[in-house]
Amino acid sequence: MSFAVFGPIRGVSRLLDNRVIRAMNDVSIPKHASSRRPDLSNGFLLGLAMLLVAACIAAAVAYAFDTASRPGDTPHQIAAMLGVVLLLGPLAFFLAKRMGYAASPPWWFAVHALGATLGAVAILFHASAGSFATPASIPLLLMLFLCIQGVLARVFLSRRLSFLFARSFQSFNFHEPLEIDRQALREVIERKEAQLETLDPVAQEATFSPRLRHFLTQPVAALRYQALMEKELRLVGARRRAGRTLSSWRRLHLLAAVLFYLGMLGHVVVMLFFAGYAAGEGEIYWWHLAAWGR
Repeated sequence: MSFAVFGPIRGVSRLLDNRVIRAMNDVSIPKHASSRRPDLSNGFLLGLAMLLVAACIAAAVAYAFDTASRPGDTPHQIAAMLGVVLLLGPLAFFLAKRMGYAASPPWWFAVHALGATLGAVAILFHASAGSFATPASIPLLLMLFLCIQGVLARVFLSRRLSFLFARSFQSFNFHEPLEIDRQALREVIERKEAQLETLDPVAQEATFSPRLRHFLTQPVAALRYQALMEKELRLVGARRRAGRTLSSWRRLHLLAAVLFYLGMLGHVVVMLFFAGYAAGEGEIYWWHLAAWGR
């Protein structure tokens, strides 16, 4: 086998040597690292998925045979409130991660997974007493999609994701040379370093990515840096090597999450403040704060 294909790899390695050295200088290993961390194994996550499936079946049965209950009855409304609180767990995980406050990512991921699953179960109990032919069904379907997609990605795609790292021989396709424009890559890195002086002067370009506070306080600079990161990924072929599934599932998850939380917020606001509009000509039988819209 010809070793010519390793030429671009060596070239990129030389180009990034300084980045690696600077990044390593910032790495510190705690002397007393704690091993007390939640272990959400694939089996546990599949168990959560089975719990969600069972809740869906129970909700379908209740919807078909329990015609006396209403979604605004006290037990179902309490379940809805509990579900909303639990479903804030994944949002808290995202915000903590993006703002740099997730000191223990495994614990935050546990909050993410458990909050999403148990919250979905509570919401399904609430929805089982209502009608699925309403706009409120849209965030419900998005919620179920997010739970299913999240479990599938974590259980079945995580192994494929590990192949992208250099420890695995499957990280590289040795049959084809890596077509990398090293000059363009060097220019992107230099522009990132210059932009980083504005965003975070003490950070290292090799390990830095914009956080939520950067987008809130310096949106233009953060967006420019994000665009440079995307360009760098294209130049090194990261997304191409990852494949369409791996490169798009996270973006799809985030998009669905945004739509879900907007839908959930809209539903909560309507039912609590525009109870008159929600009830139409019927009775406002649920607890609410205002009956606007009537």
